[in-house]
Amino acid sequence: MPRLIWHHPEPPGRKNALTRASVVRAAIEVADTGGVAALTMRAVADALGVSAPMSLYRYVLNKDGLVDLMLDEVSAEVAVPAAPSGDWRGDLRGLATSLWAMIGRHRWYAELVDGRPPFGPRTLRRAAFLLTVLDGAGLTPAVAYASLLDNYVTGTAMSVSRELVLLERFGIGSTEDLGAYAGEMADDSLAAWLPDLPDLTADARFELGLDCLLDGFAQRRR
Repeated sequence: MPRLIWHHPEPPGRKNALTRASVVRAAIEVADTGGVAALTMRAVADALGVSAPMSLYRYVLNKDGLVDLMLDEVSAEVAVPAAPSGDWRGDLRGLATSLWAMIGRHRWYAELVDGRPPFGPRTLRRAAFLLTVLDGAGLTPAVAYASLLDNYVTGTAMSVSRELVLLERFGIGSTEDLGAYAGEMADDSLAAWLPDLPDLTADARFELGLDCLLDGFAQRRR
């Protein structure tokens, strides 16, 4: 069985040596600045002032280990209550919106977490809370509903991120700008809807979709 980073102890400290935490922080900064494409061991080593990228493997085991550590580190920014409040819908909304906000700060998260098992202490803590809320609400199997909610948040974030990259490529910086561009090509039937574009921010679309998803959950409770 392959060893996961969580089973790989950090090497003993040395004077002026790196630490696992410093490597992970540097990697997050690299990804925040340049995205997934910029995340290489060489880039992280350069950010740390280390001449040999291979030396980083002592702390993170391999590239997958580094990614797992990064994902779990930023997961600490997601607000997870100590216990469910009794309001299942409010708990799910709070967890989803906090996750959405975190991904907005770290746009690489949605792309890297896709398809990865939920390892890491912070990630597992959030998953345990989510499953407890869903089970208490009569939404079973809870794992399936948890997957639906997580996939909605991360999938929407990934779509928005790719959309932003494309808009930036065309020099379009906002929905107001997009409306102006669309207005030049729209026929009369489409032009009537263009005034709504400034209100259709990524956050507004996310909130609308989340409401629809939770409405569906409510209809399927035991």
